[in-house]
Formats: sequence, C-alpha cells, structure tokens
Amino acid sequence: MLLKYFLSFLFLFKHVIGQDELVTESVLNLKQVCDYCTCSEISDIESSHLVLNILCSEFDRTAELSDLDKIAWPPNPNGLKISASFEGIGLSTLGKLPPNSQVETLKFINNGIKTYWPDPFSDTPTLKRLSLSQNDLVEVTPDLFTNIDYLEELDLSYNKLQNFNPFDFKHLKHLKRLNLQSNQIKKIPVEALQPLVALEDLDLSKNGIYDLILPKDTNALSGLKRLSLSGNRIRSIVKSSFPVDNNIELLDLSNNIIEIVEEDSFLSFSNLRELNLGQNNITLVFSLPVTLQIAILKINTLYHWPKFPVGIKYIDLSYNRLSEVYDESVVNFESLEVLNIGGNQIKEMNIEKKLPNLYTLDLSYNLIAEIPKTLNAQFFPNLDELRLDGNPIETVYFKNILALKRLYMNELNKLVVVDEKAFSNVVGRGMDEGGEELNCFSLYLSNCPALTEIKEGAFDGTSLCTLDISKNNLSHLSKNLLDWSIATEGINLQHNPWHCSCDMQWVVDDILPQLYYTNNSRLMDDLRCGSPRGYEGLRLVHWYNWTAQAMCSDVLDLERSGAHGNFMMEPSSESPRVSPLTLILAACIIVSLLVAIALTVYLVKTRKKYRIRQAAMKRKRQSDLDLRHSNGVQKEQFSALNKV
Repeated sequence: MLLKYFLSFLFLFKHVIGQDELVTESVLNLKQVCDYCTCSEISDIESSHLVLNILCSEFDRTAELSDLDKIAWPPNPNGLKISASFEGIGLSTLGKLPPNSQVETLKFINNGIKTYWPDPFSDTPTLKRLSLSQNDLVEVTPDLFTNIDYLEELDLSYNKLQNFNPFDFKHLKHLKRLNLQSNQIKKIPVEALQPLVALEDLDLSKNGIYDLILPKDTNALSGLKRLSLSGNRIRSIVKSSFPVDNNIELLDLSNNIIEIVEEDSFLSFSNLRELNLGQNNITLVFSLPVTLQIAILKINTLYHWPKFPVGIKYIDLSYNRLSEVYDESVVNFESLEVLNIGGNQIKEMNIEKKLPNLYTLDLSYNLIAEIPKTLNAQFFPNLDELRLDGNPIETVYFKNILALKRLYMNELNKLVVVDEKAFSNVVGRGMDEGGEELNCFSLYLSNCPALTEIKEGAFDGTSLCTLDISKNNLSHLSKNLLDWSIATEGINLQHNPWHCSCDMQWVVDDILPQLYYTNNSRLMDDLRCGSPRGYEGLRLVHWYNWTAQAMCSDVLDLERSGAHGNFMMEPSSESPRVSPLTLILAACIIVSLLVAIALTVYLVKTRKKYRIRQAAMKRKRQSDLDLRHSNGVQKEQFSALNKV
C-alpha cells in the first residue's frame, strides 16, 4: 500500500515538474521585440510625458514577428506608457497581443491585414489610440474592440470597409476621434455610430456617400464637433440633413457634387464656426448661421454674394462667377481678416466703408484694368498682403498711399512698361526680427511676357525688401532704380534676356556680391545674358570676382592669372588665330575620310571577285550534276552549254 502511494507521488511530482518545464520553455521561446525593432524613450504626441516607443518597420528583421502573440514586451522598470508601431511588416492576420497594462498606442499601418483573432486587444486594457490604417479590412466585428473601453482614437482609414453592424462599436463609449476616410462606404452608418456618445471628430471623407443623413436622436453624436464629408457624391443639402441644435463647429463638404442647398439648411447649427463647401456646383445663395467665422465657397458657380454674418473673419469666394463686390448695405465686414475673391469677373473695387481688420486681400485673375483708387490706407489700414495677379492691367499707378508687406502682380500679360512714380505711394509696414520698424515691402512682378522696361523713377519715395522681376522680357535695368542695398531678402532677375553691355556691369559688381552675402545664391542659377550674340546664354556669375569690367570690353582672349585665381581680360588687336587643337581636330577628320574612302574601294573590289568566284563554283556544280544524270551521254554538249 505504501509502495502504491509512493509511486503515485512520484508520478504527480514528475508531471508537475514537466508542466513547469513546458511553461519555462514557452517563455524562453517568446520573441523579445527590442531584439528586432527599435526601442527608445521619447516624448509622446502631445509632449506631456515620456513614453517607451517601439518602432517595427520594413527595415527591421520583421520575418521573426509574423505572430504577434509570440512577442515579449520590453522591460519597463520606469513604468512608462508604451507606444508600439508595426508599420509595413507584411501582416495579413492580426494575432492576440500578449498582456501589458502599459500599452497606450498601437499602430498597424500599411500592412495587409484581412482577418484578426477574436479579442486581439483584450489584454491591453489601457489602450487609448489604435490605428489599422492602410490595410485590407472588409468588415469589423464587435469582438475587435472588447476590453478596450477607454479607447479615444480609432483610425480605420484606407481599408475596404462598406457596411457596419449596429453593434460594431458598442464597446467604445469613450471614443473621441473616428477616422473612416478612403473606404467604400455608400451611406453614413447611422445605427453603428449611435453608441459613440463621446465622439467629437468624425472623418468620412473620400468614400462614395451620396445621401447626407445624420442620426436624429438628440443623444446620438450630441458631442460631435468636427465632421468631414469631403470627396463624396453628395448632391443636395436639406434642412433635415442635420439634427436640430447640433454642436458641430467644423463642417467640411468640399469636393462633392452639391447643386442644391436649401435656404435654411444650416440654421439648425448653434455652434458652427467653419464651413467648407468648396469645389461643388452651388449656384444659388443660402442663409448662414450667425456663429460662422470661416466660409470657404471657392470653385462653385455663385453669381451673387451670400449674406454673411457680422462676425465673419475669413471668406474664400475665389473662382466663382461674381461680377461685382459685395453690397455694403447688406453685409458688415468690420471683423473680416481675409478676403479672397480671385478668379471671378470683377472689374472694379469700389467701396465706401473701410475694412479695419483686413490683412489679406486677393483680387487676382479678375477683369481689373487699372489699380482701384480705393486701394489705400484709408479703407485698408491694416492690410499686409495684396494680390493683383493675372488682371488685364496695362498701366501701374497707385493713386493713394497704401501700406503693405507683400504685393503680388504676377502674370500681367498686357503690361509693357512700368512708368515713373508707379509704386511711389506704396510703403512698407511691419517689424523685423530685432523689433525695428520696416519701411520696405516685397514686390513680386514676375512672368509678364510683354514687360520690356521699368523706368528709372518707378520706385521714387519708397523702398523694397524683396524684388522679383523674373521671367519677364527685360533687357536693361537702371542702377538708380532703387536702393538695392535695402533689398536684403532677395533680388530675382532670372529668366530675362539681359543685354550684357557696359550699362549692366553694375549687376555683376553690386548685385552678385549682395546675393552671396545674403545667402540668396540660388537667385543666380539662371541669371543669364540674352545678348549680344557672343554672350547669349552665359551666366552672369561667370564674371564674379573678375579683375576687370567684363561687360565693358570686347573680349576675345581670356587668360587666368593671379595667385587667388582671379581672371584677367586682355583685348586682342590681332586677327583671330587657329589654335593647335583645331588643327589636330581637322587632321583627324581628314585622315578619317581617307580611311573611309580606301575601305569603300576595297570592299567594292572584294565584292566583285567574290561574285566571279561564286559563278565559277556554280558552273562546276552544274557540270557534275549533268554528268550524273546522263551517264556520260551528251557530255560534250552539256560541257559546251555550261561554258557558255
């Protein structure tokens, strides 16, 4: 009996030891993730605390990490939150991650994930940010998000998701940001979104959504603040599209095919700050909420100005069909800071009320033929940037004082000459890095193909920080045009057909050293001569640091001299001499021609001999064939014929 108990004890002991050995062996077989990936302590996204960052990419030995359930998290003696990225390592199946209560961020970007184990994140309960972007997911199920109740950010963009179950997101009560961009969703998943009571940011852009309907339940998406539906197939917006008294602050409906917007569609918004309806087909105006501050309506077919609220700060109505400016009796633009009405059909800028806070005005690509007289400091006391590009302006003249930082007048195709006093009433504004007041402004007068002359007094009474007159048709430039030493932010004279004569020598002497000194040497890459013919295409920097005035001499022989590698220029009084290199080249050409002629003669003669030899061989073969067929009969006859 005792023996029986003893044997049983030995069996149990051996069994327990065997189980321990198996557990130990299993632990030893785990892949230490830091042996294959990069592990470091860095600041988190918000730079509020340090995290233990694990980065596994296609450049690491990722073949050993195909089963994520076999990895071992790195030692974390400081108790830091863990941020792990498994990017582009070829995962097709998402395994169950090993337990860790410090994992805060997980990214599986740019893999080929199609399937996943049930509850893959159930052992990482503190997970806050999860990205499965750029994979091959066709659907998600509720067991993908179990035991991660505190998840705040979920990125499922660039997958192949189409439909959602009402219970897919039921565990995500604390989710704040959901990104479903670039999937194959046709309808807004209203039922699936209803459990997301804490959702603030929803991105459904670049799908195939054609109907704009949000949940009507007042509790569903009640905290939603940012909604993006750009790049879809939405055709119309009606009042019932949005829940009453919603809290949306930013709404992006750009790049759809919207044609109809009901008059009161946006009046149900009580907190809307920014509305983007750019790149649609909207023709008729509609009401806007009183809280709106930013309105983007570019690239539509609007003929009239909408009625903007009093507090509007940013308006973009570029590339519509407006023919006149706003009606001052209807709108109040005292708070307006940016106004972009470029790309319309406006001919005049006649206003009677000043815009005290406007700092950017874009009037480019309209039908303005002359500088409007209302462009002055009285109506625009704080204007920093003015754009007049692409207008049919023939004469430049600012009639009243205007203070600016930047003035853009590119692509003025009808501008031929810039006359005296053209910019005399334009002055600079602002402060430099040292806090001193600047009295200069930056002028961009580029890509005007008909512009051939800027007269000497064009900038009398004013100063330039930057001058860009590149890509015009200028051949001469006066040294007295302005105080060039002040233009320390850049002088761009490139892509003009400059006549490199003595009148332009000052550019080499003054402008090139200044460009080097102010680290603007890139502005010399295509600063070239257009004439005379001998200098055509030559870069002006070719003469930098020459000891003589290159453009003031008829140079035919250039010699390098001096200990510092400077160039001396010696005018030549003798007739041009043929260099030895030219003689050698001519001799080589003549010899080559003679060899070619001799080779041709040889080939002709050889070909003739070859033909004679081939004919003789043919006759001989014919004679032998005739003999075999006649058995000696008619031998003499055949021989005579073959000779012939």
